[in-house]
Amino acid sequence: MAPESRESGGQQPRAADVSTEPDGTVVLRFQRGVRLNATLAQEVVRAQVAAARGEKRLTLVDLGGLVSSDRASRELGAGPEVTAVVARMAILVGNPVTRTLGNFFLRVTSPSYPVRIFGDEARARAWLKEHLS
Repeated sequence: MAPESRESGGQQPRAADVSTEPDGTVVLRFQRGVRLNATLAQEVVRAQVAAARGEKRLTLVDLGGLVSSDRASRELGAGPEVTAVVARMAILVGNPVTRTLGNFFLRVTSPSYPVRIFGDEARARAWLKEHLS
């Protein structure tokens, strides 16, 4: 795995680490124990948009630390600000709670960008890059 740059173009949000990898992939890794609400989600969205630098990017979202998310935060994740900077999103889950949260996000918000859920980071990254071939 390539080293990540912590330069996201802005301040790090409280709920997640947001970085841009050398190949341009934007990575969001949620902190342990996060209960995502609209305020925290807006911070993450701002950092994600800054990290994308105005371009649609491959995006890896690691829900590993997430405990819950409210409706407003899920809607922000599929909203116009995020849609404008996501070419394709892989959601990484690691336990039944994060798998449930990921599936709920997909079913309830129906994002307009291609998105899939993975339990394995290598597979998630391979899927992200499929459209580049």
